[in-house]
Amino acid sequence: MTRQDVLPINPDLVWDYEIPDDEHQDEAFRRWYVGRVLTRGKMQDIQDLGLRTIHAYLHDLILPIRIRRFWLWYFDQPDVEARYGPVDSSAA
Repeated sequence: MTRQDVLPINPDLVWDYEIPDDEHQDEAFRRWYVGRVLTRGKMQDIQDLGLRTIHAYLHDLILPIRIRRFWLWYFDQPDVEARYGPVDSSAA
C-alpha cells in the first residue's frame, strides 16, 4: 500500500470524523487516520494498514513520543530498514 491507495477504515476509530467514500480519501484524511490507528487502534487495525503505509506516513504524523519512538526504533532494525528503507528520524 502506498500513500495514494485507499485505506481500509475501521468505523470504530472514526467517531468524530465523517468517513469519506473511497474516492474522496484525500491526503489529509489518510494522514489523520494513520495517526489515529497508531494511537488508538488495535493490532488488526495496524495489520489492515500495513507496515508500508505506516512507514510512508510516519515522518508526517504528530504522535505521542513513546509511540513515535517505538516506530522509529522498529523501522531502524536492520532487516526492517532493508525492506522498507530509512525513516526520517529528524522529526522525532
